[in-house]
Amino acid sequence: MSPRIELEVDSVAYDAHTLRLYVSLHQTFRIWALPGMRARVQLVTVLQLVAAAAAATAPPAEGPSAQRQRKPTTYLIAAQNDLYQVDEFVKFFSLFRVVWLLVLVWQFVATGLCVLGAGLLAPVSWVEENVVGGNRERGVREVVMGVGGEWVGKEGGVVNGGE
Repeated sequence: MSPRIELEVDSVAYDAHTLRLYVSLHQTFRIWALPGMRARVQLVTVLQLVAAAAAATAPPAEGPSAQRQRKPTTYLIAAQNDLYQVDEFVKFFSLFRVVWLLVLVWQFVATGLCVLGAGLLAPVSWVEENVVGGNRERGVREVVMGVGGEWVGKEGGVVNGGE
């Protein structure tokens, strides 16, 4: 890409239990072959940390003043994972942002189809929750025919009324 990459850190979160550092940032790429082309993208970088060898091999200090004399632990980056959203990733390859615009339009279309599907199929959910009886487990005979007779459970015992 370019020899110079600009970064702007938005937020940082540290998980001491797993030694992971989560960094939310903005990054600006410039392609040297296309001087006017630049892509400003947002991403989350996950850094897997390990304690530095010097800090791990140091002898443990003892006594009440040990806490004051102990140097802060130094961590090294063992692995880095950059997580880009699809619309941000497309900015790298989109000349004049045409592909990025197509992805944006597709995201709006997909969102609209989801809302339309949820609206059209809401009566099916209502019937299942209110008429059929909610989320309890039933057999096909009970649901289709409305019969709540005896059935054999997984352990082989007979259960009355499907309960």
